[in-house]
Amino acid sequence: MKNLLLTALITFFSVACNKSREKTTSAPLKSDTMVLNDQDIVFVSPGDQAMAALKKKNGEDFYTIADDANNYFSEASVYLDSLKVAYKNADDTKVFVFRKDHKTIAIPKYKSPWYALFYKDGKYETVDLVNVREAYPKFFGNTAAKSSGALDAKTVIASVAGDQYSVLEKKDGDLNNDHFTDRIVVLANNRDLDPQDPDTKTAPVLILLNDQNKKYDVLKNENIYPNSFGDSFRKLVVKDRFFTVELFNEVPDEYTSEKYITFRFSEPSKEIVLSKYGENTVRKDGRKNNALCSDKSFGKILFRDYRSDDIRT
Repeated sequence: MKNLLLTALITFFSVACNKSREKTTSAPLKSDTMVLNDQDIVFVSPGDQAMAALKKKNGEDFYTIADDANNYFSEASVYLDSLKVAYKNADDTKVFVFRKDHKTIAIPKYKSPWYALFYKDGKYETVDLVNVREAYPKFFGNTAAKSSGALDAKTVIASVAGDQYSVLEKKDGDLNNDHFTDRIVVLANNRDLDPQDPDTKTAPVLILLNDQNKKYDVLKNENIYPNSFGDSFRKLVVKDRFFTVELFNEVPDEYTSEKYITFRFSEPSKEIVLSKYGENTVRKDGRKNNALCSDKSFGKILFRDYRSDDIRT
């Protein structure tokens, strides 16, 4: 799994601040205690005991659930990385405390063992991972807008790629027509494919939306390629508010196929959405099948929610 294994499907989407259950203590702190200071963010995941219980409860579904849940952490951490905001990782065996008015206050465990913990000036919030992007500026203030320093796309990309991925292709454009340069990046997985290891079957596509040269808003999708069809990446094309990921596949003695997945910036909703999907197939006997559909057919599909395995022409 990735650097933080999140082991269960997120079932709650609210922000909680359970101050009524806080406990105060003057006893010496134990080694399993983490003291929160200044402005802290901690990503909390299940410890070994909780993980074993989840595996027993969910069986083979555990790995699918864990991979899905881990995507939420990845999106949240990429967002914080783009703001150059530091954070910590811990498991749910830790006791989180902060000091206020000469007292040590323990924060109660959250309703789920996977969440983010925000702390600032004697106040805290426990936040579901899907809500980190929305909750962060509300809790800490508009830190993103106050972020200093020049844009550093290389650092943002490296924070996602790590040692697991490398840049396959990248192109610039102005997706939202605000006269600031955005960037689309296609990554390749550096590890050999292992059918038993989901991490070897991902290759993220990133969108770095330039927010007035102050920061990047980072969007990520790991479900464009590779996919269950065995498609490989061919080319990235950017034009105006649109960009297209082209995929290719060949089954010897059967067929070749090309897929064109086009996204665009939606002005009304300020989101990146699927615009068109095309597929051209040529079979060994010369028969051709060309299909093209638009958002009028498949409705609104956000970039981050697109899955190649689910789309049908």
